[in-house]
Amino acid sequence: MAGDQIPHELLAKLAGQIIQDPGLPVASPTVSAWQEPSHPIATVQSDKLLQRTDFAIIGSGITGTSVAKTLLENGLTRDKTVTMFEARSLTTGATSRNGGFLLSHAPPFFKRYAEAFGIDAARDIALFCDRTLENIVDMAKAENLDKASQIRDVTTIASFEHQEGFAEVSESIRMYEEAIPEAKGKYTIIDKDTAEKEYHLKQSSGALVVQSRVFWPYRLVTNLLQRLLQLYPERFAIETKTPVISITIDEADAEYPYILTTPRGTVRAAKVFHCTSGFTGHLLPRLRGAIFPCRLSMTTQKPGPQWGNRPNSWLFHSKQSYESSTTLVEQGLYWMQQNAETGDLFVGGDLQRLDDFLSSDDSVISADSARNLTDLLPKRLFKEGWTNPITNTTMSSATAIHRIWSGILSMTADQVPIVGSVPTSISGRNIEGREWIAAGFNGYGMSQCWLCGEAIARMALGEPKPEWLPDVYLSTERRLGDEASMGPEAALASFFAR
Repeated sequence: MAGDQIPHELLAKLAGQIIQDPGLPVASPTVSAWQEPSHPIATVQSDKLLQRTDFAIIGSGITGTSVAKTLLENGLTRDKTVTMFEARSLTTGATSRNGGFLLSHAPPFFKRYAEAFGIDAARDIALFCDRTLENIVDMAKAENLDKASQIRDVTTIASFEHQEGFAEVSESIRMYEEAIPEAKGKYTIIDKDTAEKEYHLKQSSGALVVQSRVFWPYRLVTNLLQRLLQLYPERFAIETKTPVISITIDEADAEYPYILTTPRGTVRAAKVFHCTSGFTGHLLPRLRGAIFPCRLSMTTQKPGPQWGNRPNSWLFHSKQSYESSTTLVEQGLYWMQQNAETGDLFVGGDLQRLDDFLSSDDSVISADSARNLTDLLPKRLFKEGWTNPITNTTMSSATAIHRIWSGILSMTADQVPIVGSVPTSISGRNIEGREWIAAGFNGYGMSQCWLCGEAIARMALGEPKPEWLPDVYLSTERRLGDEASMGPEAALASFFAR
């Protein structure tokens, strides 16, 4: 969908939304099925905030958790304190609202990355995503959390409704395999007839088939944070329901120059890590537009009577569409996995009013989105599984919806994450190398967050940039200050290009 299809007045509104303050996470968000039941330490906090902390981590998702683990386990920090601030209950942001996929997005995007950044950069991104996914699984196994977080192997089927999209992704896979020969054969490309016959897909021009994994991200992260609290009780604190409202500096205090203001008091910090995803622009206002929030929806629902339990995950791609009379936009991607124990389907994606996308309020679910997800599976995506055994007609899945929720993604204008030291021109605080960021994962956090968090923690401790971190991710002043690629107009164009 091109932006020139959109009326000028609506484009102006969207441009304003992209650069607006995302604010703090709302106090009472929708509840994700991933968050049930809540973890025993979901509302953990100290009786009293520390006056000073060596490392302040803002955000308790998978990125912030990686930062905390890396800092705490490093021998250089044995006498240093780490404090994690969370605006709401523990890990209730994007990490616990997503699709639970452990799948790299880089191969299907390889052509796009190569055109934007060059073949070498595209290769670096693909290898980095694979490395991140393997690191998550290895960490979970090492911590004996792989079973608790239900990490399991699946076959992923990525279907493409339109021939144009299928041809584009097929070319992308060809380029990926040419650049990384050891990856050849990882993806199987199947035609329309095979997609329909073997996977019972409606309206498919063809599909990719690849082996991957899925998991329960909330359980992995919250259990790991609990373990870190147990291992480092004197050095690590988690302060839930303690939003950081503002960050100022006291240049007279060279050791702890940052003053973090919260509703429970102020804390001085030596170094600060921004791991706040779509809310980044609140504390770093000069990044608004370069990074912006996007709200999407998910459900859990019971499968149809003939569906059973299948060891698969699914992606459904179509053209982004726009209906001028209603301003409804279909974003062009749905995703689904099935819980191996309960058989519940976790289904996400969106068709909603255009201005409903650019929001940081996850207490709201678009009525259009809810209606769409209710009937999506039997009416749009699958040829079998939802047949009424008595009437032999296609059933609605409306009565099978268990829970529906929304979540906030962080998007960037150039479609790759922002990782590294925050330049003073962005922070507005005249201190170099002590404020760090990992955010803007564009809806593909699980294949990027973990090692991005590790990278900024290691660099903050004085190590050089890890060789495996793609250079195009770095939060350089040149990149972030480039209006052509990171300004509001670029952000709006990027949104329409997804």
